[in-house]
Amino acid sequence: AVVSTQSTGAAVIPPPAVTMGILCCVSDYLKTLGSSFDNVNYMYWSLAFVSAEFLFDTYLIWRQRRVVKETETRTEDVKKLMDEETYLKARSYSLEKINFGIIHDCYSYFETLGVSLLFITPFLWDFAGKSIEYLGYSHELIQSNVFLWQSSLIMAVIHLPWSLYRTFVIEERHGFNKMTFGFYFKDTVKKIVLSNVISSLIMTPLIYLIQWGGDYFFIYAWGLVFAFTMAVFFIYMDFIAPMFDTYTPVPDSPLKTAIEELASSINFPLTKLYIVDGSKRSNHSNAFFYGFFKNKRIVLFDTLLDDTCNPLLGLDENGNKKQFPSGEDDEGKKKKGCNQEEVVAVLGHELGHWYLGHVYKPLMLNQVIILGMFYLFGVLVKNEQMLADFGFPHGSQPTLMSLTIIFQYMFGPLNKLFSILSTQLTRRFEFQADSFAVGLGKGPLLQSSLIKMVADNLSFPLADKVYSSFTYSHPPLLERLAFIRDEIKKQA
Repeated sequence: AVVSTQSTGAAVIPPPAVTMGILCCVSDYLKTLGSSFDNVNYMYWSLAFVSAEFLFDTYLIWRQRRVVKETETRTEDVKKLMDEETYLKARSYSLEKINFGIIHDCYSYFETLGVSLLFITPFLWDFAGKSIEYLGYSHELIQSNVFLWQSSLIMAVIHLPWSLYRTFVIEERHGFNKMTFGFYFKDTVKKIVLSNVISSLIMTPLIYLIQWGGDYFFIYAWGLVFAFTMAVFFIYMDFIAPMFDTYTPVPDSPLKTAIEELASSINFPLTKLYIVDGSKRSNHSNAFFYGFFKNKRIVLFDTLLDDTCNPLLGLDENGNKKQFPSGEDDEGKKKKGCNQEEVVAVLGHELGHWYLGHVYKPLMLNQVIILGMFYLFGVLVKNEQMLADFGFPHGSQPTLMSLTIIFQYMFGPLNKLFSILSTQLTRRFEFQADSFAVGLGKGPLLQSSLIKMVADNLSFPLADKVYSSFTYSHPPLLERLAFIRDEIKKQA
């Protein structure tokens, strides 16, 4: 993804030993203070953090809302990038999304409080147990899978109105939604079924390993999660993604030639190039690459390409090539998408992530974090009072419930910390990838493509600095353009 800059220094990733040392210190700290928590209700402590996080996130979004609300007309910088009509549309779209987000976040917060204080999770776990007993079964692994499926279906139904409003009111009103109700519900059912199948495939052996592994279970659990994650990465684009979208190989065309030349110039092992029909869902645009080792593939959203360079517009109904469009627009019709040179510049940025190791570095760091969290889980799971505070009977410690309570609630502060650090790291990576694209001579074209993508996606061009620093994985447009401009001067 290429749209949305703060520090321009080189990204610094803590060595795995440092990260593991931090997690071990946390473990020792928990052990030392364990006796201090004997009289503390773990659920109340967790909900206190949930409340603090909710208030902090609400404060951040209100800062951004104020910027959007008060900036009724274009600033001098924005006038150079966006016409008045597009700016007003972007402002309206942003305000509506922010207002909806605030209301939805408030609902989610009180839902979390209600589920916890009314002991809904223990109730659903008990219901899952009684359900399998009625069918003549009694096994924790079966009960765990029933719990996963029933809770997933309940949450899908509860959150359906929010999703429908977001898609068919907000996105529809601003010209982005392209789905019909039939397509939407078919898509939703497939997602629910697939996500539950994947959850069962990973959680069943994970629960078994935790129960069987003894003191070193965290190593086996981490190994399973790592192997499963790698397997999903390998099969996702070939078997899972085509269940939802159509990936068409890019035919011989000027665009294909230009992309292959770019890949060859930096020794990127490009094996396949696809265009995905993102326009059947939304008018939002994107591009990405995926794959391991010498099997890399690039995917372009059809919404990223303008009519002058989209090779699929040069095919008739039988797949035969027609003459490419001239690029002339109907009078008064605004042109959307990027031309061929701009698309190549966007890919110059994306391939910069590969060249600079931005894919493997976070992957390795995440594995260290996951391993450390499983180790901390082993420390906390020995405390029987914890699940009792969340409404489970004393002495009852189902493994899935321990995973849910500890990873979702007790690790709340750690999850928030890692999320903030991940955002900062990703922002630095974006700057580095921009610098790489400038080094390929794509600086001006990358600037023009970013401007077009922001306009096409109706992204509001201004951002509160505090809000963006905590929430934007991609730097704001103006900061990014300024950085690219400075890089062009530096590398000239």
